[in-house]
Amino acid sequence: MAAAAPVPRPLAALVGAALVFMLAACGGGGGGGGGAAPSALGADPLGGAPAGVTLRERASGLAGPWGMAFLPDGRLLVTEKSGRMQLFDAAGGRLGEVSGVPPVLNFGQGGLLDVVLDPAFATNRRIFFSFAEADAANPSLNGTAVGRAVLDPDARALSQAVVIFRQLPKVASAGHFGSRLAFDRSGQLFVTTGERLADSERVFAQDLTRGHGKVFRITTDGAAAPGNPALGAGAQPEIWTFGHRNVQGAALNPATGELWISEHGAQGGDEINRLRPGLNFGWPVASRSQEYETLTPVGPNSLAGMEDPVWFWERIDGSAWTGGAKSSIAPSGIAFYDGTAIPEWRGSLFVGALAGQALWRLTVSGDTVTAQQRLLAPLGERIRDVEAGPDGALYLLTDSGRLLRLGR
Repeated sequence: MAAAAPVPRPLAALVGAALVFMLAACGGGGGGGGGAAPSALGADPLGGAPAGVTLRERASGLAGPWGMAFLPDGRLLVTEKSGRMQLFDAAGGRLGEVSGVPPVLNFGQGGLLDVVLDPAFATNRRIFFSFAEADAANPSLNGTAVGRAVLDPDARALSQAVVIFRQLPKVASAGHFGSRLAFDRSGQLFVTTGERLADSERVFAQDLTRGHGKVFRITTDGAAAPGNPALGAGAQPEIWTFGHRNVQGAALNPATGELWISEHGAQGGDEINRLRPGLNFGWPVASRSQEYETLTPVGPNSLAGMEDPVWFWERIDGSAWTGGAKSSIAPSGIAFYDGTAIPEWRGSLFVGALAGQALWRLTVSGDTVTAQQRLLAPLGERIRDVEAGPDGALYLLTDSGRLLRLGR
């Protein structure tokens, strides 16, 4: 529900016992972990990449980087889960911390998450950021929120920070906050969330009166956006789609203007979905997942009235599942490549993988994914976010604290 209000002061820390909801297989935590230690860039991790494409480290030492946004002059904002926002120059040099970032709840999978620029940033200097927020009256409850602020001309400080949107109701959980932000072509803001992980909460991904497991579409003031679907009495009017598990990647398809998302399965069943208004994406009634540490399916693969993914993974290496326990790549940030510097990749969707420690390239034709390619697996890096830069390269954030440039 939308509510423009001053960002609250820090709230009491939540007890560590709530971390029982965390599961490493989700790949959704803020820090590094799982798998082999990251490798140096000396070995070639780019098997199958076009000639001339190289991988370079632009920065290191970030603490739990989560999201990034390029400024018009080529400088880069990077969020850190603990609540800091860092500024880098176009060459990757760290210019310092941006002041004025409101307090966030750095707990479990929550913290300071994504950041995007207002489509009219050149004139209004506004940015938007998603974050985990504790309930003011009961700090054991929490949820995802979206803030808006003005970035000063030097990009060194935020002012006029307000909360414009809150996922409601808040619940007691340390997991599945989502969250990515993306503007559509009409200037409305998509906000992705999670269903809060716990078995007692995930069922509400199908409940239109609750904010669990929804993708919302709002105005820059936080109200329900014009053109949102009418989903019936009691439905939250900001809902665009529902039946999601934990959406940590979102990008507009430049060919169609439609929002595509990456979505965590449980044990296997990670998805890429193409969103259209009012559609139900099934969780937890239909999925290709198994319950953790079992062979028990989480519902059938498909059900009438529920959307199938345009692509899915049931094994961590992208191979076909032939029986037994499934495994997850744990997809996070995604980006369509629409640049000209690497024409061989134009139109491809790139997907960062956490547990899968790779960058996936999906070949897209219209509304269909026709092929996949696994890149960077030898690095052993959990890739948290991927963005297309103004120089025609792809930029990656890793949970180990690196900013990497992939391009010519």
